[in-house]
Amino acid sequence: MNVFLINLDKDVERLKSADAQLARLGVEYKRVSAVYAKELPSEEKRKSVNAFRWWCAVGRPVRDGEIGCALSHYGIYKAMTSSPVCILEDDVILDSRFKEVLTYVEHHIDTTRSQVVLLSNHTKSGVNADGVSLRCAKADMYSEGYVITPKAAHALIRANLPLQCPCDWWGRWVKRGIIELYHAFPTVCQQDQTQYESGTVEKGCFRVDDLPVIKFLVHKASRLVGKTIDKVLG
Repeated sequence: MNVFLINLDKDVERLKSADAQLARLGVEYKRVSAVYAKELPSEEKRKSVNAFRWWCAVGRPVRDGEIGCALSHYGIYKAMTSSPVCILEDDVILDSRFKEVLTYVEHHIDTTRSQVVLLSNHTKSGVNADGVSLRCAKADMYSEGYVITPKAAHALIRANLPLQCPCDWWGRWVKRGIIELYHAFPTVCQQDQTQYESGTVEKGCFRVDDLPVIKFLVHKASRLVGKTIDKVLG
């Protein structure tokens, strides 16, 4: 199975870390230059996002990090043909059993179906799973490591480009019947949020619970309207 590592040109240390882990595990990969959205022309960013649908789904304007993340992943999706691929982000921490689990996924994923297998797990489900296995999942977030079939990749591009939500809102696409989602066990990927302060959240963001009462109520009312529109539009 082809393994792709998404890495911004400026993030040399992240690349060194990921390269060392993959070399130690005996996993060959291809580096993919990530999209740095802060340097994209404003018009290109505007065309990449359905601003109204994004507001309905997310409740705030899109962030540059979310645009760059989605376009980086979708760039790989567009090039996919008949085989599933593994996609990793450069801030990933890989477990010693990564290659074993990846081989298992390669042999058990159904290439004829729209399937995504997460190699990470940010839910509480299956934490005590024994052996190597795949289990159906209803939702999860993050995209530091996963396997995707071409059918799922192309379906996600059709559903979410221009962007109407972050590319790692997997549960959204499960509910809409666009993908079948699985967790691989044991979990062999996690995002290094300590060393690299990873994430798409930008400085200056506020917590909704910290808003004054009036602004809090207005926010809640607007979210109710947005979510209703989002559900109706499907």
